[in-house]
Amino acid sequence: MGEAKDNLRQAAAMLTYLWNRLLGHERLKQRGDQLFLSGEFERAQWEYKRARSVLPPADVRRIPLDGLIGTCERLSRHREASDGIPETTEDDYVPGLDELFELAIADKAEPRAESYRILGKNFRAGYVALVQGTADRAVALLRKASSESPSSFVVHLELGRALSMACQFEEANECLQRARRSKPDDPEGIVLLAAVSIARGRFDEANGELTGLINRGERSPTSVFLLAKALSGLGRADEALENLRETVKLEPTFHEAFFEAGRLKRRAGEIDAAFELLNRACALAPDEIPYNREVAELVLSHRLDEEAGLAACDRLMVTDEENRWQYLSWIAELYVRRGWRREARDPLEKALGLLPAGKETERLEIERRLASL
Repeated sequence: MGEAKDNLRQAAAMLTYLWNRLLGHERLKQRGDQLFLSGEFERAQWEYKRARSVLPPADVRRIPLDGLIGTCERLSRHREASDGIPETTEDDYVPGLDELFELAIADKAEPRAESYRILGKNFRAGYVALVQGTADRAVALLRKASSESPSSFVVHLELGRALSMACQFEEANECLQRARRSKPDDPEGIVLLAAVSIARGRFDEANGELTGLINRGERSPTSVFLLAKALSGLGRADEALENLRETVKLEPTFHEAFFEAGRLKRRAGEIDAAFELLNRACALAPDEIPYNREVAELVLSHRLDEEAGLAACDRLMVTDEENRWQYLSWIAELYVRRGWRREARDPLEKALGLLPAGKETERLEIERRLASL
């Protein structure tokens, strides 16, 4: 029996090896690179190991793969620990980082891309971290790059972007202002500065910058969308909606525009229009937590289509585990509205089991609801 199991394991290992060979080293490494850039370090590590497995032991291409595998392992451990950014050392600048950096700047037009390439390893590692969405790590590395290249427009621009991702908006504004002094007419710098101004509540400043930019012919979906956000902040809802309509004309899949339009319609009391727009945003970006929360809350507060509310709650159960207790209680309420009173007990009981400590008011409300069923 034991020998048969060993034979099966060996056969499975051989099939895996042959499949990896069929896919080829380059294709497997490309898969790993894309996953690494998207921040999926465990899956990237697996693809890098598969790529390494098809190379002969003495093949020099194993060296950068070993480095990337080690980096994935460190970054995965850091994410699980969630206790601050890992210390940056020489080991973080592994062979293969240059290739990842090239992937990260692939959408940059020349000569902007070249201005990124001439910068050092701290900038390269920081920019890769920024693309991955690991803002704290990006900030730490880009601060070092800023010390090394204090007059670089690109460094200040990307450090400002990283700081804004880390919600450090005042410092982000300072960095972007430094970048602006180097290149006062750079469209990307103006758009990013306007976005930070909106986050700081400086809607007038953002409106002025974006209006000037658009009037100079630099009309893009992002600049028009941000102008809509600035106008909304100034209480000019009709103008904001007009710019949101313009945004989706320029880019029909710009889901943020549908979401913002839905929120504006909801505030105006146009519930059916809000519901349609918010559902469109969810259809375009089903994993966005704010979109699904808005849909679910709208359904609960205005007795709209329960099916849409349940679908939004189901998505939230997957994407926002920290608040699953709340979504379970919402599901129970929607069950009750459909006449499924007995079925509503199960999500309420599960919600009680997941409720964090200190939420006594919520606990009493769930218990009261259970007792009524």
